[in-house]
Amino acid sequence: MPPFRGLFPPLITPFDEQLRVNEKALRDHVDFVIESGVDGMCAGSSTGEFMNLTREEWEAVLDITKSQAKGRVPIIAGGADMSTPATVERCRYAEKMGFDGVLVISPWYQVHTQRELYAHFKAIRDAISIPIMIYNNPPVTGVQLSVDLLVRLTNDGIIQYLKDADSDPYNISRLRMRLGDKLQLFYGHDNNAIGAFAFGATGWVSGSANFDPKRWSEFLHACIDDNDFVKGRNIWYEMLPFVELVTVGENGERPDWIAVIKRGLEVRGHNVGTVRPPMLPLTPELNRKVEAAVAGMKF
Repeated sequence: MPPFRGLFPPLITPFDEQLRVNEKALRDHVDFVIESGVDGMCAGSSTGEFMNLTREEWEAVLDITKSQAKGRVPIIAGGADMSTPATVERCRYAEKMGFDGVLVISPWYQVHTQRELYAHFKAIRDAISIPIMIYNNPPVTGVQLSVDLLVRLTNDGIIQYLKDADSDPYNISRLRMRLGDKLQLFYGHDNNAIGAFAFGATGWVSGSANFDPKRWSEFLHACIDDNDFVKGRNIWYEMLPFVELVTVGENGERPDWIAVIKRGLEVRGHNVGTVRPPMLPLTPELNRKVEAAVAGMKF
């Protein structure tokens, strides 16, 4: 299989009115993103609310996504857990199911050292043979994966991909300078995507892409295939009203990003339900902003 490249949205998990996993809506959503031109997708990861799913539900989400995709695009499974043994077991399960790779964030709550993180990811590499996309997300984990650590993990053959969710993409350029094409670089945030692609990222794991994968894909490929950043910038300003609601919280708090994405889809006519507690549906004020942003976009 050629290297992963392009738009890989981390799929939302639709829920019904009783907040159960909605299998039909998930199958419809898989078709929607594939038919909109995505290059791949991620299942059972953070935008999919893996933290709010039971283990059985997480397995069901992986199974539904894999069976509905029917091999049309590569699929990466979110394999994160709190401990190394539990993470290894999830990643083995994903490989056994036939997933094309795993997406793994550092264990959270306990702020781990770089030495501990190396050992964690090496244990995953020793347990599976499919590609590993490591996920750098300092606001969630409390720790920045250093450039030195990422270079070592790459040179030792432990990781093949990076999803970098640091909103400042400067480290993407530092890694490209040191590693060239040895590590495939994906941007994992939304608010500085043009900068990331200008620095050399060739992929995007974008949660907000669930909302309008066709437009998000056109933007990405204008940048990474055509080097047409003028066209990319024009599309970016069509996207920005929605991206801002996904990435910028109110009153200094984190944004209601998953709830915004799900509500945006509902306004577009794709009913995927709401979020699970402890996350809450949108406030009336934020709901009005989402409706206004969607109304201002042409589909």
